[in-house]
Amino acid sequence: MTTWQDLLNPGGATDFFSRREFPPFEPEVAFEYSRINALWLAELSRLVYRQDIEERISVPRPTRASFLDRAGLKQRAFFASPEMDTHAMLVEPKVPPSFAILVFRGTDSKRDYVTDFESGILPWDRNEIGVHKGFRKALDSVWDEIEKELSELVCPIFYTGHSLGGALATLAASRYKPQAVYTYGSPRVGNDAFVRSLQTLPIHRVVDNKDATAWLPPEVLGFRHVGLLQLLTEPQTEAKEKPFFAPLKVFEEPPRILADHAPVNYVDRI
Repeated sequence: MTTWQDLLNPGGATDFFSRREFPPFEPEVAFEYSRINALWLAELSRLVYRQDIEERISVPRPTRASFLDRAGLKQRAFFASPEMDTHAMLVEPKVPPSFAILVFRGTDSKRDYVTDFESGILPWDRNEIGVHKGFRKALDSVWDEIEKELSELVCPIFYTGHSLGGALATLAASRYKPQAVYTYGSPRVGNDAFVRSLQTLPIHRVVDNKDATAWLPPEVLGFRHVGLLQLLTEPQTEAKEKPFFAPLKVFEEPPRILADHAPVNYVDRI
């Protein structure tokens, strides 16, 4: 059962990297969808929601850093914008092979919701690149620091994120080319011209079943999805809601279109 905690506070979990077996990461794989890499990046997209010493004096235990350490990773840098409440971490393995993963945090604050809904108006000229205004502002707030760190790396770099984090990862790929991008429950980011500008990049767009966030912003406003869709399906073993009790169950667990957005379901269903 998916809980409201799973959906609204994914960083509050304490089972990171323990729900599944994680085979070695495949840094050489780019254009081909790698289920192994998708699993790692989904878990990191869940873990980035957990706050650590960069944000709080008193941090939850075990710390985000300790979970990374258990998984054989370490944090190279953490990026935070007080103004936009945008957060991301750059991690790398403790031992070879060498690679790096830039992980953007999704929506977890009131300011993030403002960012999500500040879509703006796309250009009328379909040949002019247009992107979501709020997403652009959020990435701008941390981009100078991120670009500086990325420019110092000589290894395959992967971008990832869940929800708003997936949108920021996609937008970042338009500024600094990665090895590959994996997004989870990402909203649409830009118009047709933006999509065409990224058509040579390996962008894997993972969507869980009925995740409603993937429907936003509406296509009627000119927004389009980027990348190849990898649609996850609901396990047959999951209990189906009985219509008579469905109104009562909303107090115990979120409805399916919201539950399918929970980061933990992406990890479990890949």
